[in-house]
Amino acid sequence: MFKKIVWLGFSTKWKNAKDVGKYIQSLVDGWATEFFTGYNPAYWSDKFGFEVSPNGRFAEHEQITDIETLRLIVTEVHKHNLELFVNLNAWYYTDETFSLVQQMVSEFEELWMDGIICGNISILEYLKERKYTWKINISTILAVYNMEAIGFFLENYTINKIILSREVTLKEIESIVTEFPETKFEVFWEWDFCRYNNGLCFAEHKYGAKDICTIVVNDLVIKKRFHPDFKKIILDESLNNFEKLAKLDEKYMSCFEEIESILSELDLWLWDLESLEKQLYKVINQNKNRVDLFYDSMKPINDIRNKNILIFLKGVKYLVWAGYNEFNGLINELEQSVQSWLQFNLKKAKELWWDAKLKAQELASFYSKWDNLNLYSYLFFSQFQNIETVKFPTRGRNYNEKIQLITDVVESWKLDTKQYLDRNINIERAHYDLTYLFWDKLWFREMLKEI
Repeated sequence: MFKKIVWLGFSTKWKNAKDVGKYIQSLVDGWATEFFTGYNPAYWSDKFGFEVSPNGRFAEHEQITDIETLRLIVTEVHKHNLELFVNLNAWYYTDETFSLVQQMVSEFEELWMDGIICGNISILEYLKERKYTWKINISTILAVYNMEAIGFFLENYTINKIILSREVTLKEIESIVTEFPETKFEVFWEWDFCRYNNGLCFAEHKYGAKDICTIVVNDLVIKKRFHPDFKKIILDESLNNFEKLAKLDEKYMSCFEEIESILSELDLWLWDLESLEKQLYKVINQNKNRVDLFYDSMKPINDIRNKNILIFLKGVKYLVWAGYNEFNGLINELEQSVQSWLQFNLKKAKELWWDAKLKAQELASFYSKWDNLNLYSYLFFSQFQNIETVKFPTRGRNYNEKIQLITDVVESWKLDTKQYLDRNINIERAHYDLTYLFWDKLWFREMLKEI
């Protein structure tokens, strides 16, 4: 069975400090069999903060922040005869930061750290020159996709394990691990909800709503804007206070919120109707070709996307009622989208209601909301003795129960296909292909039926 690898991250001198002994024991009790962590000591963070990190994590609670705690962690992990690796997998190191990395490597050797996860050629070259004798794992940050890349690392460095990129498909994994039977590999088996390549992404994470990825996922909607001319506006004596407030207004509304606001004013007959209708026409006309104007059959009726489509449809219907007949075709398209949702779910309810209810009860301890573990992929990985570790997300999920169920199935090789089949399972499980991006869209599933 595969190792269960766990990330250790917590700031050690502040509110996230843990009782290390009890913490490691609890993870071992939860079947952890290998650990890895980041290290950002004071001599780094005092100079560069946590915004520039030696390990690609950009928040204090994602780090071990002092050598005393790191020493204690190493001791506790070794008490259980397990291994601890530390990440040195930032995308780049400058001449100014590299001297601090050299200091860290000295500390790792002093602590008898089991190994380093490398994401940078300069680190590999330094460790080779230093005659570093502990284990070296190749990180996903080095974006290893093919046999030529793997051959390069194996020929030039002493490598313990290669961590393949998340995007590599099952077929590619099979070819790679078969070609290098004596090399240990780690693979990802997860839906990590990121459209970007891990090794080529330079975004800083762990800032919550301020993450660039969060902004991209939310269609580049920025809720607050800094007005660059605020001083000029405030000091402009030709403007009265109301005009200044209007110019300084930084509130943002999506097109759907604008439509809803205009429709509310039209219902109340508070303003000039002709002017409001022109505003409504402008918003509808500007957004009539949006690619997301479809009712999503895999989302509930109160989902924000579906609510937005109903708001948009209401706005279009008002314009047609007011004489803007150019939008008749758009009304038909939107109504057909809503009807497809109704037809799909009514059919699903009639044909699958009882089976779906039984399956929901059966999988309640195994699946969490929005979490579809690909048991078939896990069984596939178990064929290869040199795949040592398989990663999948555990945040907010029933980790132990899933691991136990998977272990039972892998060891017994008994699998009831009907029992575990779920709509998001796909045998290629590549995270960035069309299936991942569009599988929950009705139009995509209907298209597949026709192929």
